[in-house]
Amino acid sequence: MKNIAFVVLLLCLANTLFSQNADYLNVRNGGFETWNNEDNSDIEPDYWHTITSATGRYAGMVSKQVFKSTKTRPGSNGKYSVLLRPRSIFGVLANGNLTCGRINASSMKTKNHEDNYNYTQRDNPDFCMPINAVPDSIVAWVCFRAKDTDSQANFVSVVHGDVDFIYAGPEYSKPQDQVCAVSGPCFISRTSAAGSDDYVWRRVSVPFVTRHSDVKPRYILVLFSTNKIAGEGSSKDEFYIDDVELIYNKNIH
Repeated sequence: MKNIAFVVLLLCLANTLFSQNADYLNVRNGGFETWNNEDNSDIEPDYWHTITSATGRYAGMVSKQVFKSTKTRPGSNGKYSVLLRPRSIFGVLANGNLTCGRINASSMKTKNHEDNYNYTQRDNPDFCMPINAVPDSIVAWVCFRAKDTDSQANFVSVVHGDVDFIYAGPEYSKPQDQVCAVSGPCFISRTSAAGSDDYVWRRVSVPFVTRHSDVKPRYILVLFSTNKIAGEGSSKDEFYIDDVELIYNKNIH
């Protein structure tokens, strides 16, 4: 009986450890099924953030950019997706931006990468996404309804070490020596015309490319933007996102 009890205890411990590890092998709330602050303008999907919860001088001056949508990708088992919209502030278009980290908005100049960026904030669990392995790819379902036929949305993710990593574009991310792997930027062409009755979804899969294999993965910073260029696009653009998932094609130890 003691041997049986010992085996059961080992199995329980193994399951617990596996569950703990599994928590850090994928993004949290990737299906956007759970939300917070649903009764006010500060609504955001759990573990994901927009300008609503940003830091910086202009954080509270941009209208709500994220919306809880009931339009979901084909074959989805979920009820909701994210809708991102760009907004104007003093005549300047601010791209709709969704990240699992946090946004800093400190400049009216949209291309000021020193003051406007996304970042991992490790001292606040709401603004960082832990990970303990480098995935092979990241997948998302998207529906990009744009006014202009040549508009492109943006999707990028960075696996990095134990630092408060900053990302404002491939050339404006730091510290570079703490980057484990990068997927994208992936530019997403218009799938439907803005204002039309069409909601065409597309599955996007972006592979990770290794940067520094000697750095241990500790966090992932994922971001979506309504345009690949800061301050570009139209206020009529709509970017729907659903079922974000990390894919592993190899054994995880």
